[in-house]
Amino acid sequence: MSLYRVVVVGGRKKADFLANALIKRKMHVSLINDTEDFCVEMSHKYPDAIVACGDGTKPFLYEDLHIENSDIFIAMMPSDADNLIACQLAKQIFKVKKVFCTVSNPKNVEIFKMLGISNVISSTYIVANMIEQLATLRNIENYIPIEQGKVGLIETVVEEGTQICFKAISELNIPKQSIIACIIRNGESIIPKGDTVIYPQDKLVCLFNDGSKEELVSALCKKERHHVNH
Repeated sequence: MSLYRVVVVGGRKKADFLANALIKRKMHVSLINDTEDFCVEMSHKYPDAIVACGDGTKPFLYEDLHIENSDIFIAMMPSDADNLIACQLAKQIFKVKKVFCTVSNPKNVEIFKMLGISNVISSTYIVANMIEQLATLRNIENYIPIEQGKVGLIETVVEEGTQICFKAISELNIPKQSIIACIIRNGESIIPKGDTVIYPQDKLVCLFNDGSKEELVSALCKKERHHVNH
């Protein structure tokens, strides 16, 4: 299995936090920053990461780093406009799978979404947790924090071989503070009841409070133990 590739542009302390979290989880991390002393510090602190000093709005920098088809790109530069440019480059030119843009001005959230960057977050602390979650759990498609992270919404596609396959909702061992609000199956939306059975490739839309996130994700993604056939 190839390494999960994450590109972080700007951020300094926040980039340091992300790099530390993601490298511990065996992710391939590229850090880009325009401050030389920070880049030197990061290259010594994280020898397994790629650290580049440069302007995150310049496409040649991304070409040199070969970020094409990376799994996650996050822009955390001080300028909202620079973050928008970087995210558009990553998404449109380099085809990064998931692109996240942090903004200082909350009014830019809707503007940037209209310009094609769907994941725009005004709180970098929340997006840091979101990126760590997404990078760690490959089969979580979306994680949306609500009410400053107190409530969350995730979408996940049920993989073959997980323990929830072919079980009814009422049989699932998910935390009481979470619900499976909707199932997307073959393009159709299902509002599940207790006897609704979950099948492989179902997309589950789940709501949870912050304290139950880890338990819910574990329940949704846990693999079935192999049994000996007689």
